[in-house]
Amino acid sequence: MTDIDRDTELGVVTIEHLLPASVEDVYAAWTDPAVMSTWLSPTGWADVEADVRVGGRLRVVMRGDGIALEHTGTYLVVEPPYRLVFTWISVYTGGAPSTVTVLLSPRGSDTHLTLSHRDLPRDAAMSHRDGWGAILGRLESGLGGRGQDDAQT
Repeated sequence: MTDIDRDTELGVVTIEHLLPASVEDVYAAWTDPAVMSTWLSPTGWADVEADVRVGGRLRVVMRGDGIALEHTGTYLVVEPPYRLVFTWISVYTGGAPSTVTVLLSPRGSDTHLTLSHRDLPRDAAMSHRDGWGAILGRLESGLGGRGQDDAQT
């Protein structure tokens, strides 16, 4: 069993991605609802409401392929421009909160992003890994498109 398989069996998804923009620009892309709406869905677009402060609410309705999928959450940690932690609740989390952590660090003129999604139902972890991978690819395209996956675990 690989580390990726073992982690998804435990309900954990971790993805590392190198993005072609400054930490400040990547952080802004994660905190501006108008920008988030262009990439925060594996396909299509998203309606996004984000009150980015500790205790602030997050609502994302992913739209595409003829479906609308609502996700809600609450910001737990907001440390510009390096760290965001928020809960993530949807039908695919069984209505229970899971936790997403986004860590950003500079790599020259680029940004190394580590996304960790924990407390997922085991049967939902693989689809979340695929979904976040597609979402980060869309973010990368919006930022300039020459980043790359470093690793998925």
